[in-house]
Amino acid sequence: MNDDLLALLNKAYFFLKFRPRSEKEIRNYLYKKVAKTHWSRDDAEKVIEELKEENLIDDKKFIDLFVRDRTALKPKGKKLLIRELKLKGIADELIEKYFSENEVDEEKLALQILSKRWPRYKSLTSQKRFEKAARFLLSRGFSYELVKRSFEKLNEQD
Repeated sequence: MNDDLLALLNKAYFFLKFRPRSEKEIRNYLYKKVAKTHWSRDDAEKVIEELKEENLIDDKKFIDLFVRDRTALKPKGKKLLIRELKLKGIADELIEKYFSENEVDEEKLALQILSKRWPRYKSLTSQKRFEKAARFLLSRGFSYELVKRSFEKLNEQD
């Protein structure tokens, strides 16, 4: 590998240092670097192939890590997860395959994040409480049916 490719590869390693990335994210990053320097898009593609061989780029693994990270740290509904994955350049087939093989317990996630906010809503009327809870959960990608069920469960516990 020549010095030019090595320098571009080091840029890619640096970019991957902070969190896993999709192939599209890496490609966009490298293309930006290429635009400002003497490197070519062919060089960027060679670096991407090298990263794939080293198993540093794998969109299947990326989906799994991304979904697990999101559900643990900042829970979101399946709809929003799918949208975010598409924005990161993940192929529809890979997303569909992942979600057909791995179930995301949206009801548990919705209850978990709503229960953290529930104390803030205690002093509100039932209607206002529902509106706030619905707005919050809908913005996180949960369905209206799930919002209603989660609200009713927490309301019963009061």
